[in-house]
Amino acid sequence: MTLCKHLGASLSLLLAGLLTTASATAENCYILVHGHGVEGHIKQRPDNQGRLHQPALDYWSEAYFDEYQGGDFIAQLRADGGHYGVVGYNSTDEAGLPYWHDSTAGEIARQILTIRSGAGDGYQHADQCRADDTFWVVAHSQGATQMVYIAGNAVPGSPYYNRAYSQMDSSTETRTSEACTTSWWGGKNCETVTETVNVAGLDEGNAVTVDFDGAIDGVAAILTTGGAITGTEGADRVCNGNWFDNAINDAFLGKSCAGVRYLQTNDVYAVRNYVGTNLAAPLYTIGGYAAFPGMEGASSAMLNGEDDGYINLASQMNCAGSAKRNLYSDLHEYETFWGVAYGSPIFTCDNDHKGTARSYNLASLHTDHDAQRNGGLLAPDYTVIADGLGCGAGKNSAGRIAACTQ
Repeated sequence: MTLCKHLGASLSLLLAGLLTTASATAENCYILVHGHGVEGHIKQRPDNQGRLHQPALDYWSEAYFDEYQGGDFIAQLRADGGHYGVVGYNSTDEAGLPYWHDSTAGEIARQILTIRSGAGDGYQHADQCRADDTFWVVAHSQGATQMVYIAGNAVPGSPYYNRAYSQMDSSTETRTSEACTTSWWGGKNCETVTETVNVAGLDEGNAVTVDFDGAIDGVAAILTTGGAITGTEGADRVCNGNWFDNAINDAFLGKSCAGVRYLQTNDVYAVRNYVGTNLAAPLYTIGGYAAFPGMEGASSAMLNGEDDGYINLASQMNCAGSAKRNLYSDLHEYETFWGVAYGSPIFTCDNDHKGTARSYNLASLHTDHDAQRNGGLLAPDYTVIADGLGCGAGKNSAGRIAACTQ
């Protein structure tokens, strides 16, 4: 199977070379890595009516919004055949496990190795992957952050090469700031405030050796949809927001800071600061720029620029600079006057302006965060973006990935 016919000239030469060496008879294996809020560490769980629940597998078809019920990301992804394997890890708020943890990054890498060996994924479904398949990793939301950490530390010389960590935020630092109040007559009263805060310090005493290199070596590409690659402003506001942010979170998101702190956009947590100068596999990004349906669309008020209801478009597309850039759906940033864009773009998130090396644009779709994982919108509108790929135009995330990997 010659896979580069759809990915075409926009591919890096390295990826093109990799794909042309793929076996002519190999089938695709799509390895699915879910996002936040999933009891993925539980493989199978029957309910009191005897129905089998497989949280990590169900993630790709369950829908929060009624209009998306019945959608099936996996069925759409495999419309032209191929196999698939499901990765599960504990991404719940209650666990609060950061992306560098052995129970997240380490567990994902170990399961990828098992799937690639042909031993199956441990879930009940047909079409398990085979050892001689061509492997693609498909990641949504936090799953994208996980895969950047793994791929970015699967190259010799990377800062955390082949290492996950059995720790949370074990390091602290003391910060001082000046707090001032102004009286009604204009007088100013200031005092120094000292606070101790957690930071994402990775202590080598807590390192766990994991074969990231083996998990990623030979993977044709990592394909992300709605990825929290450089965090989300929503997590910023959950952790440090004002009363309005708190009201929206309480009404529509229900997140706790402890559960999402590592998905903030600041440099203490941004995954691009925890990887080397290269990724062990090319990364292709799909971003969404539609708010959630109905009243839940108010969550977009917490986010700057285009977003999918939960994550800023700039973060989903792994753009250079701030994850909160005010991008429009063509991935351009403009000067604005009273909120109205004018003039020529001052920033374009093309393949030369990414937050990590070997990161490329695939598509920008008018879809929201929920529909990205369950295929609930079959044919969303889309925008032609800088360096974007034309394969699967007019289809949703699953359809785009399927078309671009045939």
